[in-house]
Amino acid sequence: MSDCVPLQAVAPRRAAKLRAKRWRIASCVPLQAVASRRGVVLFTAAVVMAIIGACGSGSPGSPGSPAAVTPPVVSEPGFAVTPYPDPGSVVHADPVYRLDGNRITEGSGLGTGFINQVTTKDLSLDDVPTWITGASTPAGDVWVVALADGTTVGYRVPVGGQPVEIDIVGDRLNPGQPPMLAIQGNSVRLATTPANALSSGVPVYLNQDRTAYVDNLQRFTVLEADGTLWRPDLEVLPDTRMVQVSPEKVLLLAGPTNRYPHSALGDNLEATSVVAVTVGVNELETIYRSGDDVIETIAPLLADVDGDGIDDVVLTVSNDAGIRIVVVSSTGGGVVATSDPTDRLLGWRQLIAVGPLGPDGGTEIAEILHPSTDGSVRFLKRNGPGLDVVAQKVGYRSHEFGTRNLEQALVVDADRDGHPEVVVPTLDRQSMAGVRHAPDGAAEMWVRPLGGTLATNIAALTRPDGTLSLAAGTREGSLRIWQ
Repeated sequence: MSDCVPLQAVAPRRAAKLRAKRWRIASCVPLQAVASRRGVVLFTAAVVMAIIGACGSGSPGSPGSPAAVTPPVVSEPGFAVTPYPDPGSVVHADPVYRLDGNRITEGSGLGTGFINQVTTKDLSLDDVPTWITGASTPAGDVWVVALADGTTVGYRVPVGGQPVEIDIVGDRLNPGQPPMLAIQGNSVRLATTPANALSSGVPVYLNQDRTAYVDNLQRFTVLEADGTLWRPDLEVLPDTRMVQVSPEKVLLLAGPTNRYPHSALGDNLEATSVVAVTVGVNELETIYRSGDDVIETIAPLLADVDGDGIDDVVLTVSNDAGIRIVVVSSTGGGVVATSDPTDRLLGWRQLIAVGPLGPDGGTEIAEILHPSTDGSVRFLKRNGPGLDVVAQKVGYRSHEFGTRNLEQALVVDADRDGHPEVVVPTLDRQSMAGVRHAPDGAAEMWVRPLGGTLATNIAALTRPDGTLSLAAGTREGSLRIWQ
């Protein structure tokens, strides 16, 4: 039985209305200030959360009960306070939760209750959703959904309140294009992307109003504030997604080759190098070369694996026989650690996140082995030059073979127990589960139904008080939100 209550008060999007207008006048979200989901304000004092069951999702032992659920009050640890961005500045948000490619969220717990007890918000859409982008604002959470035909629909959801459909200003997306949001003052709109940008990519906005992107001729390009373009002599992986090292520097995958017909991500092209690009001074530096192997992903993952305070680059590296996780120094110092190979013929390895995933909070790497079939959530820990598998649990499917959507799993402390879980679709892709590395091994902490078969990324946003919200869309044309 589903733990959700359909919402009758929310009007569905009329697709014909969207198609009739290329540009739309927004029902602006009234914001006093804007918070990025990558730079959140977190309270210093301990926060006592009163958990509210919005429509009564039931309590353990009585699913579906109409009575409101009041779980035990939980005291949150203190968080460091950081200010909202200047209301005059633009904050960007896209379906990739973090600019460094590390799929681990800030914050802890949902805003209205425990993940296994909250009543979901369910919304009916006019088409199959493809991507979701979320952002926290003082007026409430904002979710923008891209539909299969390129139209978008937006909702504002106050914590504990009901969703209200809002218009989102901006040009119509191409089918399959991820929605990038620009949030400024009291407006939320689709970001203006360069006209010649590859529609499947995600631009990176750098300092001094520079925009880095891959154009529709598959060239890495930097658009300067004065409209001039800089294109280095660099052959990039056509579908590479950049990660940001600093306001002036990005990492991307380059040197495409078709030497191995893997096709896990839609084509036979794989990268052979990781390149750091510093704009302004227009410098290129090759961080890693794969030799006879290939880099079988579309983006590096930037995180500190060895604990030296400097981020490393984590990659999936393969050949015609085996596939490994490789950690490389981001400063050009070579390979830091490598896992044992697994049989490439049996499937792919999907990197998810790096963070305090061990039972004692130690740094571990989360991956899904064979994510397109009978996937296994695995936790790897650095052991000198090696990466050892220290826990695993089979029965999850975080990727559909041949697609470039690698955002269907992430790491969240959704149950507010102080230990982050890998949030991943179940094998039938009709539920999402939280799997953590517990003292006795990998354990499934909770499972929540999606209300259909997963079609989008699993999206997350973090609010100023450190609480989270999650959202996912289904092939049946619905959006489900956990607050």
